[in-house]
Amino acid sequence: MDFYAHTREDGQYQKLKDHLEGVATLSMRYAEVFGVGYLGYLAGILHDIGKYSHIFQKRIRGEHVRVDHSTAGAQWIVKSETVRDYLGTTHLDRYLARLLAHVISGHHGGLKNHGTVAEEGTLLNRLMKKDIPSWSSAWEEVEVVKQAFDTEKNALVQRWNREYPAWSYQFLGRMLYSCLVDADSVDTRNYCNPVENTMSKRQAPSIAVLQMRFRSFMSEKLKHAADTRINQLRQQILSACERQAKLSPRMFALTVPTGGGKTLSSLAFALEHAHLYDKRRIIYVIPFTSIIEQNAQQFREALGPDAVLEHHSNFNYDEYQENYDQDEIRRLKLNTENWDAPVVVTTSVQFFESLFANKRSKCRKLHNIVNSVIILDEAQSIPRGYMKPCLHALEELIVSYRCSVVLCTATQPSWAGLGIQVTEIMDYPSPNELVEAFKRVEVHVYGCNTEIIPDQQIVEWMKDSLQVLCIVNTRRHSKLLFDQLKERGLEGVYHLSGRLCAKHRSTILNEVRQRLYMKLPCRLVSTQLIEAGVDIDFPVVLRAYAGLDSIAQAAGRCNREGHDKIGIVRVFFPEQHGMPSRGWIKETATEAQNTIEYCKQPPLALSSIQKYFERIHGISDGRMEQVTDSEGIMSLLKSKNRNFEIPYQDIADRFMFIEENMQAVVVPYDPVAEHLIKLLAEAHYPLSILRQLQAYVVQIYQHELIEYQRQNLLKNVEGVLVLTDKSYYHPQSGLLQATELTEIETLIF
Repeated sequence: MDFYAHTREDGQYQKLKDHLEGVATLSMRYAEVFGVGYLGYLAGILHDIGKYSHIFQKRIRGEHVRVDHSTAGAQWIVKSETVRDYLGTTHLDRYLARLLAHVISGHHGGLKNHGTVAEEGTLLNRLMKKDIPSWSSAWEEVEVVKQAFDTEKNALVQRWNREYPAWSYQFLGRMLYSCLVDADSVDTRNYCNPVENTMSKRQAPSIAVLQMRFRSFMSEKLKHAADTRINQLRQQILSACERQAKLSPRMFALTVPTGGGKTLSSLAFALEHAHLYDKRRIIYVIPFTSIIEQNAQQFREALGPDAVLEHHSNFNYDEYQENYDQDEIRRLKLNTENWDAPVVVTTSVQFFESLFANKRSKCRKLHNIVNSVIILDEAQSIPRGYMKPCLHALEELIVSYRCSVVLCTATQPSWAGLGIQVTEIMDYPSPNELVEAFKRVEVHVYGCNTEIIPDQQIVEWMKDSLQVLCIVNTRRHSKLLFDQLKERGLEGVYHLSGRLCAKHRSTILNEVRQRLYMKLPCRLVSTQLIEAGVDIDFPVVLRAYAGLDSIAQAAGRCNREGHDKIGIVRVFFPEQHGMPSRGWIKETATEAQNTIEYCKQPPLALSSIQKYFERIHGISDGRMEQVTDSEGIMSLLKSKNRNFEIPYQDIADRFMFIEENMQAVVVPYDPVAEHLIKLLAEAHYPLSILRQLQAYVVQIYQHELIEYQRQNLLKNVEGVLVLTDKSYYHPQSGLLQATELTEIETLIF
């Protein structure tokens, strides 16, 4: 009989042999980039070998039967005679065979724990299954090629982390898994959707072409820049980045004060470095979803729209489940970006959670990180409890996967204290010289935890200033101050928070910039979403007490272009609704107070910042291991150094940047949003519509979701929640509460 892998809409079948060989070829090509092409080949040729069972062939011909087709290849590769014939006779060979079994058995359902025989779904449980349908017909069509692998094995082990060999082992498994699932997706797409196959073959611009485009863009930009001291310093920073890009691949740090132009300067470094060392792509990692659109747009202007992929997660396309049949769901999953673009702009959540994930959807992109230049903007914002595993992941990418990494921030933590060796890009001017040269503000501190500054005083400060920005810690506080300012009848009052969709925030920021430029009254109240990367310049900034890194970011919105001799930053300790009683905001504010009190240096001096981070990361009191790996991920893996029994599911469950379970709601903010929502309801292929709708998303908490649903304020449009009553979206305040209940006080990122 003929053996098939997939069915196309027109009724044509893809031959199973063709699919296995196609996936093997792609997976091998992907894995060759990090030196284990043969392991990639084995994963590809064996992943669907179980489809040679007669029961699976009944299924593909229309019978409704369940069949496990993923376990067969996993069981075959770990048999002792198979390991000996194809990989070798050492312990490492058996471990590599087991790693391939993880990858093959999980290529649909995800990488599972090694586990025990008794635990359903674990690797060991599946390897011991007896009820796998016979697939012996495979050997009539398929030959698994044998290949010498000793040289690659030796090189592999030499790169592994000596203290955490199980860490390097599990990282390799996830990379191989990425190669397999992407190859599987691409080969399936190529057969099932020839149109998408043709589109995927478009030629992206090379790094050399992007470098020329960037130089042309910067030349034009500098030609029209005012000859100010600030712009002269920015030019020096740019030159230093281009000069230091000649250094060999490693971990770099770029310490540049806010307003120093580090976004474009770091891109200049990445392009030059990628060109010199033949890197495949640049991955720009941004901490907050709220600013990714503007950074991606800036890169498009500099490099061209064909060069930049913007990827974040307001919608999880990969796990998209809606009212379609299984073939349509599969096609939607296959359309997901795999980061095959010369420049990728993504979020910290998307980047790091993928590095620790176990699901097909999140891991698919990983092999395209190999041989890249990775820029982490605001690197200090990596959540403290995950700092150690994140830094180890970056080191692994450098040592074993040919990457270079730039830790880019205005307020560098003590990387040496965290056990990381970095090369500072800013050799001249030095970071200390830049801090002094960019000193454009005076910071004045008002109040403490025993001396509260009331809202009335803050409103008075804002009333007395023609143009002033106030940044607070909670949504509730921002709304209360905004309402009080409006009650005073003041001119030019604006509000920004996560209750506004990105499109609305962009509109407000454009109005604010226009009023600032025209010297008109402008009083803006915002949560901290304005701090990271938003190019805006106020003469006066007020900041509710927070960590010193947040205060430094706020100061970066004050006298940014140096138009005034000195800008004024007032740091104040707010009323109770402006300072949560516990959690990260409260802790960092307390440590900032302690640092300011005991360091006896200006709050934004590099020495103060370093002391602050030493306290935050537990370096100063010996708590670093506990504080920077609060979920025990590294210690869990260290316990597996002898047996390499990797609990992939447990690792993924422990690594979660954003613990709050939030839900995306689309708001019909303008006619464009309303039109897109209508199109979504009728779309057969909705991904492009979903991407456009990202600009109209507001994230809400689960307790809000329940109340919105109780009041029938949401409708489900093909798997996406849409606000039905536009009166619940205020033209200035954004999405309102479904009830008058007090909102949970929390930061909006």
